[in-house]
Amino acid sequence: MTAFTRLTAVAFGLAAMSAIAAPAPPTAKPPIAIKVATPEQARQAAYTPAQEQAASAALAARLAAMKTLSTSFTQTTQSRGAPDKVLTGTLQARKPGQFRWEVKQPFSQLIVADGTSVFIYDPDLQQLLVRPLGEAWGETPALLFTGDASQLAEQFRVRDSQRGAMTTYHLTPRAKDSLFTELNLSFKGDLPHAMTLLDAGNQRTEVAFFKPQRNITLRDEQFSFTPPAGTDIIRE
Repeated sequence: MTAFTRLTAVAFGLAAMSAIAAPAPPTAKPPIAIKVATPEQARQAAYTPAQEQAASAALAARLAAMKTLSTSFTQTTQSRGAPDKVLTGTLQARKPGQFRWEVKQPFSQLIVADGTSVFIYDPDLQQLLVRPLGEAWGETPALLFTGDASQLAEQFRVRDSQRGAMTTYHLTPRAKDSLFTELNLSFKGDLPHAMTLLDAGNQRTEVAFFKPQRNITLRDEQFSFTPPAGTDIIRE
């Protein structure tokens, strides 16, 4: 696996696909897999179908009303036994299926979705990974802001909680092969405030949004990408 592919794992959950499991020693017995419900899964199980439906409908209404989004972000990824990884950058999103996720510090990286494909570009390595966008929200959390909100209930079980002016929606993917086990999306009023993802390896990624703006005009060129000459292009 290339350093580039591993690097993309830090960008909005897009490449948790690159997670590598360490092989067991040849003489070791296979570990016994014991599935333990996470606290969020336990709370979700106690939620009634009517409550779940109401929470899902409320979140879908918020997302449907948000045609575009422009915001700065700070992303912090926490893994047991490793120092936190902190990234800063900007996000622009526009329906249907378009977003631009640009990391600016501590390195440069660009992810652009044009509605059909996702382009993941690393200028330092001069490499571009191109993959289909697809419709699996569990693989691409940015689709929460750019996908069809009517599909929300098909993709997730949803519950909500309120703390002061903050409304948080707690999402549990229905798909067994989702790249994350939990996703929390918080709003202040009509604007997204933060997103938290937890994957199967208990890696926690927190994305805080700053100065978000919704339903503003975004330029078409923000959602297209032409790689520089000499770029190594990898297609999935």
